Amino acid sequence: MSVEQVARDFITMMTDAEKTKAFLTADAMASGGVLPQPLPAMEAFKLIGGLNAAFPDLKFVVQQVTVNGNQATVKAQVSGTNTGALSLAMPGMPTSIPASGKKVSVKDAYVVTVRGDKVSHLKVESPADGGIPAILAQIGVKIPTM
Repeated sequence: MSVEQVARDFITMMTDAEKTKAFLTADAMASGGVLPQPLPAMEAFKLIGGLNAAFPDLKFVVQQVTVNGNQATVKAQVSGTNTGALSLAMPGMPTSIPASGKKVSVKDAYVVTVRGDKVSHLKVESPADGGIPAILAQIGVKIPTM
């Protein structure tokens, strides 16, 4: 499988914990975005689990992929409807934020490092008006200072 296809499939399937796990190398790491430091990828994906619970229809739609060697930069549109309580393990965040019923749609970007047919590193490179901070803003949640 090509670097582009691995990256594209991985980002598209990030809402499915089992499929995501199958795409990761045993030592895969995640960094950037709202993560305070690099973390083992499966630990970092607890944030996605929190988003999935709050946005059952959450989806990542790949819009552009640029490949450079074994890395792919993936630009995506993230959308969903906040119909469940939101719990994110982030410093300064309330333990549970009630559902707002609001729809969200934000841009996000990721640098996916591929080793073989697996992802060894995911770096979140959210634009200033995108990613989890933009999702929180769209549902009316004050974002903690990071």
